[in-house]
Amino acid sequence: MERKILVVMLDGFDPAYLEASDMPNTKRLAAEGFAKTVRGVMPSVTNVNNTGICCGVSPAEHGITGNSYFDLETREERYMDQASMVLTPTLFQRAAPHGFTSALLTAKRKTQSLLCAGADIRLAAEAPETAVGADIDWVDRLGPAPHIYSADINHWLFRAVRVVLNETPARLVYFHTTDYPMHMEPPSGELSRFHLSRWDELLGELLDEHPDLEVYLSADHGMNFKSRCYDLNTVLPARGADIFFAMSAERDPYLRHHRNFGGTAFLWLREPGDLERVADACRSLPGVAGVHDRLRAAEEFLLHPDRIGDLVVTGDIDTVFGPVDDPAGEEELPAEFRTHGGVAEAIAPLIIYNRPVDAATGREIEYNFHLTRPIGF
Repeated sequence: MERKILVVMLDGFDPAYLEASDMPNTKRLAAEGFAKTVRGVMPSVTNVNNTGICCGVSPAEHGITGNSYFDLETREERYMDQASMVLTPTLFQRAAPHGFTSALLTAKRKTQSLLCAGADIRLAAEAPETAVGADIDWVDRLGPAPHIYSADINHWLFRAVRVVLNETPARLVYFHTTDYPMHMEPPSGELSRFHLSRWDELLGELLDEHPDLEVYLSADHGMNFKSRCYDLNTVLPARGADIFFAMSAERDPYLRHHRNFGGTAFLWLREPGDLERVADACRSLPGVAGVHDRLRAAEEFLLHPDRIGDLVVTGDIDTVFGPVDDPAGEEELPAEFRTHGGVAEAIAPLIIYNRPVDAATGREIEYNFHLTRPIGF
């Protein structure tokens, strides 16, 4: 029997959501297959971890170190969302020599441009008109895709997954959702419970159709409430520590998710001799959990040293970084504000079903980017 493989990157799926949600099918996969809680990589943002899962390696190898990067030549922030920036083969490229036709199905347009290398079929629910590789009019087939800022878009995309597995040659499908519902609500929230309950129902229907389907499921990061945000471009000069530039690693096009506020910031210095003064100023801010120079951060967080700042600053569970309007450079966040990017969110569930995982391999699976190791290519 030919193998069929579904890799699920359930965006923002903190282990707390699995524990609190009505997800009997997902929990059955965990009980009958292999399951553990693993570490995500830092910064705990989507592009970094999504690329790691799709490529099976850390950001030190694949090179994606944030949702954005700072172009020192043009002095501009740019999105880190192009396949040309990925330094290692994707799962799709590795699968091709083994005779697998592959599909990349994602809620977010940015994933389609970032992880497209080797994928024969590509669909971003945010922009179904840009789909390639399948002779299917997705809007005609499934109806208009819901808005990217909704829970329903993940359900629409799951229906597309079923179409691909049932009606195309693809035997390897990578399925990436949006974490908008997790940004909006904790695990106990009504929207969250609806989102995951319906998602789980669709999983059960898919497994009824494909009982031998191999399922590999993990997440890019967790999610937490946050209470303060620092704009380091403002607060550091006010403390006598002028810098060239600071950027939130969270920065991407989806502002309603997080306003570009995240728990990790990259800082570029004006002069190398400024390092200790700037680092001390960062450490003096309440809520700053860690300040690392470039090489220490690369070693600690498995990052590519050429694609991060001179300093990497991380916040505690309450603290994020990003551009704020307050001239003082600090904002008290509303009680319902939820986001990620820090060490506290570098956590994910990991489930493998219908593929044996021996004890030795299970012990070696420590990070979310280890998810696809048992596939065998």
